[in-house]
Amino acid sequence: LAERARLSEEAGLVELPARIPASRFKDYVTDPGAVAASLRRPMPERPYRQTRLGTMFHQWVEERFGTPAGAADVLDADAIERDDLAGDVLEAERFEELKATFDASEWSGRRPEQVELEIHITLAGQVVVCKLDAVYRAEDGIHEYQIVDWKTGKAPRDADDLERKQLQLALYRLAFARYAGIDPERIDAVFYFVADDRVVRPERLYAEEELTSLWSSATGFIPPERR
Repeated sequence: LAERARLSEEAGLVELPARIPASRFKDYVTDPGAVAASLRRPMPERPYRQTRLGTMFHQWVEERFGTPAGAADVLDADAIERDDLAGDVLEAERFEELKATFDASEWSGRRPEQVELEIHITLAGQVVVCKLDAVYRAEDGIHEYQIVDWKTGKAPRDADDLERKQLQLALYRLAFARYAGIDPERIDAVFYFVADDRVVRPERLYAEEELTSLWSSATGFIPPERR
């Protein structure tokens, strides 16, 4: 479409995918040059073990709450090199540790309203796919809902790292606000880094206008009302 946003770079213009996952939004807005290069010359990548471990954990949580994962959510074991027996054993041990940590966490005894809820939103002309790991009824007396994003990797290194990561939560909050028909301010959103048994709550989440501005700056998209 003529209206399609394009990612600007000195070497030219790159047409964006029809949909992008919310988890990649930060890459597009913080390093558009690298994204443009990867779109221009896509290279196949084999999944890392950490990716497999994260997929296994998400599937386990989904099944734990009685909502089995769909086939599309299951990572093909053959996609990982299987010639490292020691690596397989370590992976299995880490998986058991993650499950034990989750079972002892505050989230274990709470029943989520939604698990692995997929919502597609349009932001500044771009479709963003938001897959919310879990949505709970909030218990703080301030918010109506609480979105929790499970993370099996490392917690943010510093404030700048958290600033980038919060973009994903901000998109999830916006998506669920549209889905539920409520004000985004009524929704809390946090990360739970399972390996560290650590809840990380950004000091603030970007509003829709800020997300739109970031995307427009990175892609050159001009909202119709500003043309």
